[in-house]
Amino acid sequence: MKLSDVPLHKSVTISKKNLPKLPEGFERTFLGYPQEGAIAQYRGPNVLHVHEYTTHWVVHRDSGDPRTLEGAILHLVHDAPEIPISIVAAGISGFVAGKITYELRKDDSSDATTEAIIVGGIVAAGFGLLTYFLVKGK
Repeated sequence: MKLSDVPLHKSVTISKKNLPKLPEGFERTFLGYPQEGAIAQYRGPNVLHVHEYTTHWVVHRDSGDPRTLEGAILHLVHDAPEIPISIVAAGISGFVAGKITYELRKDDSSDATTEAIIVGGIVAAGFGLLTYFLVKGK
């Protein structure tokens, strides 16, 4: 199988005996989830994403290359939807919790705004993380 034939979102393992080094056009990157045991990851032509291990490569094709703005949007929507979904959940839940806290505390507290910001931040972080792990499936 040629690297250009790797299907979308399907991981393919290639022994380093068959492919000792990646072809030109691949760049080491930190954009992507780290994989246990991987020593590096690379992004290359044809929206390929590669994780390097000591004896093999694990290659898959993404929908978008996060190194460009258009690619990052495609990547977030199709390859890593847990990120924008979590951000939206965090924003909405934090805003609602902060608004409720402010409305409940504004008459009894000298610093209802700060309390609302703190509660909103805590709720946003909690809901954001919960949503992330639920959508990611881990």
